[in-house]
Order: sequence, then structure tokens, then C-alpha cells
Amino acid sequence: MLDELFNLIKQNGQQAVVENSEVPNEHNDAVMQEAQSSIVDGLSNIKEPDQVNSLFESVQNGQTESNPAVQQISNNFTGNIMQKFGINGSTAASIASAIIPVVLAKMANRGGQGGAGGLDLGGLLGSLTGGRFGGGNLGGSNTSSGGGLGGNLGNMGAKLGLDKDGDGDVDLNDLTKMFK
Repeated sequence: MLDELFNLIKQNGQQAVVENSEVPNEHNDAVMQEAQSSIVDGLSNIKEPDQVNSLFESVQNGQTESNPAVQQISNNFTGNIMQKFGINGSTAASIASAIIPVVLAKMANRGGQGGAGGLDLGGLLGSLTGGRFGGGNLGGSNTSSGGGLGGNLGNMGAKLGLDKDGDGDVDLNDLTKMFK
């Protein structure tokens, strides 16, 4: 799953990192690995269902950059690459804004698409938080076969009576219904 995340970062970081004259070529891969670490660490730190709901809603509404969790991930990434690689502040901030929200939005959009590479924000969030949040699908869509760890957790949860909305999977909608 982390390899898929890194590949998504590389695809979206080509122009912001590799083709950026402000980033020394010897640091290209390390900067992208730092983006991966920042995303993983940031998602791991999400503790409350409201934070999960807010993240998914902002992604679905096309306002990923305005979400506090995304801003925190971007700020941490910006600070890390400034400190570790000597990249100036404005360049680091532009790299962060070109990678972090875009990758998170693409991960969220993959959640409802079976065969879209197997990486989705719900599945990654579920695995990073020990299954507390996330699942195989986002937004209650059951169009995906729910492959991978996230899908297996979602299917297992449905069998354990956690499918609160009766749509055949365990996802953010079920989590929301548990707290209402």
C-alpha cells in the first residue's frame, strides 16, 4: 500500500520536484519520500471521527487544501524539506501545495473505483489507524470489489454487524451513523 502511495506521489511530483530547479536533483527522491512520510504521519494522527468526516467532505467538495488536517500535513512537509534539504520557504510551500492535497484528493477519488490501482484514502486511513476509521469504500459507494486490506476490513465489519446503513459495506457513512 505504501509503494502505491509513493508511486502516486512520484506521478504528481514530477513537475513540482523533479523539474524544479530549486530542488537539487540528488534530493528529488528524498523529497518525495518525505511527502509520503508526511502523509502517513498526518493520517496516523487523525484521532476523532469529526476529523475523518471533515477530511472526506472537503475532498469530496473540492476543498482539500482548506482542510485543517491537510494543512497540517502540508505544513509539516514544508518544514521538513526546508530543514532537511535547504529548500527555501516559498519553494517548499509550492511543492507541498502541488503534491499533498492533490495526492489526497486522488486517493479519495479512487475509493469508489474498483481496479483504480488498489489505493484509496479510506483503506489507507483504516490501516494506519488500526481500523478505527476508514474502510474499503468512501461515501457508501459499493461499486468497488473492495480489494486490499481496506476492503477486507470493510467486508469483515459488515459480517460483524457494523454495516449501520445496510449498503453491504462498512465505510465512513457507517462510522457517522455510529456517533449520531
